[in-house]
Amino acid sequence: MTKKNIHKENLSVVQEFVNILNKDNLMELEYEAGDFKIKVVKHVKTTFSSPQETIVSIPDTKQSRDDSKSTAKLEQFTNKHPGAVNSPMVGTAYSAPEPGKDPFIKLNSQVSKGDTLLIIEAMKVMNTITASKSGKIVFIGFEDSQPVEFDQLLVVIE
Repeated sequence: MTKKNIHKENLSVVQEFVNILNKDNLMELEYEAGDFKIKVVKHVKTTFSSPQETIVSIPDTKQSRDDSKSTAKLEQFTNKHPGAVNSPMVGTAYSAPEPGKDPFIKLNSQVSKGDTLLIIEAMKVMNTITASKSGKIVFIGFEDSQPVEFDQLLVVIE
């Protein structure tokens, strides 16, 4: 096989990987077989110039004694809340020190200033996010092992 044909074949394989990456909404894809190794990584361009305000609504399930029907009161938290803990980076959020372990925090749990709230993995570095004040966890705005964005509302402490 000539070098030109090998080059065409390699480009074809790379294009197939790019198509898989886009179709399955993946960020990275790696394949290795013998001497052949390919890694395709999608780079997402993020703009930090003007972070948008994140608004999250959660229902309060307390029922009124006078009302027989269950009424849900909506409380809104934003990343501008005085007790908000926002993501300082883009990465993957982890709620526990390792898979299968208890999470660092739970809803309505008490935390002290400096306690670990979660870990964000960014560029293969584990970054510990700690409580900036003591209080009660009233909102958790991330899922374990899911991506988080810069300035995303992660936790609210009151």
